[in-house]
Amino acid sequence: MKTNKDSLKAAMDRRLSFLDDAPSCRTAVQYRIAREEEPVVKKRMPAAFVLAAVVVLLSVTAMAAGLLLSARVSAARLADQALESRYGITPQMQTFFAREEQEQPDGTVHVTYRGVSSLEAALGTYTAVVRDGHAEISWSHDGADTAGGYNADAWGLAQLKQMLDDSLDEQEKLIYLNRAAEIAEQHGIKADLSSSPAVENYHEQREAEKTAALKARKLSEEDMIGIGREFIISTWQLDEEQASRMELYTLSFLDSENQWYETINGKPCFEVEYLLYPQSKTETPAEKDGYYIVYVNVETGAVEEYEYNSALAGLG
Repeated sequence: MKTNKDSLKAAMDRRLSFLDDAPSCRTAVQYRIAREEEPVVKKRMPAAFVLAAVVVLLSVTAMAAGLLLSARVSAARLADQALESRYGITPQMQTFFAREEQEQPDGTVHVTYRGVSSLEAALGTYTAVVRDGHAEISWSHDGADTAGGYNADAWGLAQLKQMLDDSLDEQEKLIYLNRAAEIAEQHGIKADLSSSPAVENYHEQREAEKTAALKARKLSEEDMIGIGREFIISTWQLDEEQASRMELYTLSFLDSENQWYETINGKPCFEVEYLLYPQSKTETPAEKDGYYIVYVNVETGAVEEYEYNSALAGLG
């Protein structure tokens, strides 16, 4: 699958230019490294993998026929929907959170959303318990007074809406980031961007995991890219115009054979990443613009994890 490398590089420079100087972004990256896991995607199921479908949960909402989802992804999708349905937190607003899924011995999956970096104290934690295709969600600030904008100790939907607007302006962005840091300190939380623990032989371990994932591959990269694209369009219900603007980032800057391979939750995966961005620098990002990452199991074609980021607020 061919892409326009110059076009993609320009798009990345334009849309994600904040990555070099945004402390909150660096913390998000450290968070993902600490978890030692990443998102995954999935694809239309080839006939050869019908048996594998038995052990992988299909989407509860029966998205596009043939897509296989891991239990964690099925739970995450239900939790995302519950988060928006009960609290009004849209996918764009979820940019300010880090999501984590944990499978429990009783068969439930706990999905948590924590504010990134110093935002955690103000935004709190949303926790969804997913069982039998249903998600029950709660908020650590339930019942708290969220009036008063950024001066409130607990930030809810009103603040998140304002944060989305302010994130487009560097000065306005600093207002809520600095205020969130103050609230964190009042609760005894101090963000330390340099305290990410070193992992002995981390790069060697990463290289070994990536190579192992590559060697385990049973599907072609084009097939897995197709799965990722289908998952993105189906999950976020992109229309034809949006789908036509999707730019494949995977494979665009290939430095090594195993570059786009990862081990996600112990599963060998291939990373499928697409960008959706304005056509010019003067355009304001539209709803659902940003970047999408899907991790596809290289053996079964199941989506193991996924992520959407609006690329706003330096939290990419």
